[in-house]
Amino acid sequence: MKCTTAIIVVAFLTLIDFPSSSARPTNLQEQKQADWKSVLKGVYVGFETLVALMGYDQDEEVNAYMNEGGDLTIGAMENEEDQTTIQIVGLGLGRTGSTSLAIALEILKYTVIHDDEHTEITDLLDANEEDDIDDDYMHEILGLRGYNATFKTAGYNYVAEHPEIKAILSIRDTPDKYVDSWLLAAPFMTILEKRPFCWMSTVQSLIPSFEAEFKHETTNGKPEDYLDRQTLRANYVSYNRAVQEAVPADRLLIFNAKQGWEPLCEFLGVSVPEGITFPHVHTRAKLLGEMWFLELITW
Repeated sequence: MKCTTAIIVVAFLTLIDFPSSSARPTNLQEQKQADWKSVLKGVYVGFETLVALMGYDQDEEVNAYMNEGGDLTIGAMENEEDQTTIQIVGLGLGRTGSTSLAIALEILKYTVIHDDEHTEITDLLDANEEDDIDDDYMHEILGLRGYNATFKTAGYNYVAEHPEIKAILSIRDTPDKYVDSWLLAAPFMTILEKRPFCWMSTVQSLIPSFEAEFKHETTNGKPEDYLDRQTLRANYVSYNRAVQEAVPADRLLIFNAKQGWEPLCEFLGVSVPEGITFPHVHTRAKLLGEMWFLELITW
């Protein structure tokens, strides 16, 4: 029954003309959308996540490295003017408004590594995990590939050691609101450990980084407690404190998405975009739809 339902849902989704989900959400005010629409969009995002984890979003060079064991390709942008360096690192834990912040940075003309890019840089993450390249070289390559802001590849100690980088610590209103939201996303890790995801080569390569994000970073090194509310709450408080202690105040913005454009643009030294409301995306209803679809196809 579960398999039949999954097949019907996938067939239905292929017929719907949704905007592309491999990029960021196109509706920048998803909190104003009806819950049923958000759930349905989340189901489609789950389908897009499945496609990405199957490796279909990877460039040919990345696929060659992952599947054939060839040499790591730098993949630098052909136009030297598009080559850059990492300038901004997002340090907030998951479900603290980081997707809204990533979209905001893209509106401000940054090229960002966030969830959607995870499967596109699998080769670098794998090479870094295997110690074939260190953090500095990985971020140098990311810059050559055109990225200048990242949420997925650097921690606060890396930022502290690189005075040319600014950091943004995204936060929720309270620790409990963070935990409430995170516990909706945390089952993603459990889903990836089930079939068919555990069979996928892309997932196998990304598992170390997923485990770091979902089980270690959120628990202060207590991975067995990654679904425990008290552990998550205590870690949220201690992690945010550690970031503030490690990164000099003049290079760190503590940011709640509710604050909007002004503090972000002032920190980055850019003008507030005219006529564009600050993004508020990736709602609870949408996430529930995504998790429902991904769980539906597991066994």
